[in-house]
Amino acid sequence: MAMAATLAPSIPLAQLQPGLDPKTTSVTGIVTLIWPYASSVQSTSLLLVEPDFRLRRDRGQVRLLFNGSSAKAVSRLGVSIGDRLNISLEGSQWAKNNHAVTTPGKGIEWELRYGERMVLQVWSSSKNAINAYSG
Repeated sequence: MAMAATLAPSIPLAQLQPGLDPKTTSVTGIVTLIWPYASSVQSTSLLLVEPDFRLRRDRGQVRLLFNGSSAKAVSRLGVSIGDRLNISLEGSQWAKNNHAVTTPGKGIEWELRYGERMVLQVWSSSKNAINAYSG
């Protein structure tokens, strides 16, 4: 695993919107739902929510979709529910959230999709470890 460079300052999930400078913006949240890695299509997804549960009801969650090498990296890092994740917007693409299935709480209108470029740190309380990836 490659060590990540220092991440940009984190903003609240509710402030996520297209037009933010991806090189100077990151978000931090808690993983609450995982769509498992599918090797046939090389993809996985995570639901990231605000660390402060009181902020989750109003635009306090975002779905992160990973494809290709970023999905493999997330799978290798062993990201689990309850882990704290800090991820840069660098390498992400905005996609309108058009899923018919929704989760409790109110997410932003967008999803973040990552392909071949991703910078993240994962703090796992269950493993007492910090894992980082930059690629």
